[in-house]
Amino acid sequence: MLEKVVSSFDVDHRTLSEGLYLRSTYTINEQIKVLSWDLRFCAPMARKPLSAGTVHTIEHLMAYYLRLDPVIGSAIVSFCPMGCQTGFYLSTTNNVTREDIAAALIRTFEKVFPIHTTEDIVGLNEIQCGNPYLYAIEETNQAMESYIKILKEQL
Repeated sequence: MLEKVVSSFDVDHRTLSEGLYLRSTYTINEQIKVLSWDLRFCAPMARKPLSAGTVHTIEHLMAYYLRLDPVIGSAIVSFCPMGCQTGFYLSTTNNVTREDIAAALIRTFEKVFPIHTTEDIVGLNEIQCGNPYLYAIEETNQAMESYIKILKEQL
């Protein structure tokens, strides 16, 4: 039997749907509280996952623009894709709430989307990115629009 060291392996993915979930919390050096959030764009196994280009494009945009958000920006530890391509993990410190994150995602969406060209994708160049040829503009616009609609319905 495996030790429980990866919190996402402790969840029955057959029961998850789209949305925003607090996955886990832990404390570093008994001082810094870290919250790990699931930004689930697709229900696992319910439909086609996000394409690699969509995941890459959203990662570039959200990792950058969420850090500029006046409410949660300074609390962000990381923003990274799920290997299953159904969403993203967002790690924050302190007492960031689900409502704070949902509002920041909505603000970011309203500021950044729709994207029109590769020039709208921050860091998508040979200096700042390991694969600047992997992106999906229309799919990213559609995925973000669908996800923001889900967030608004869940608020």
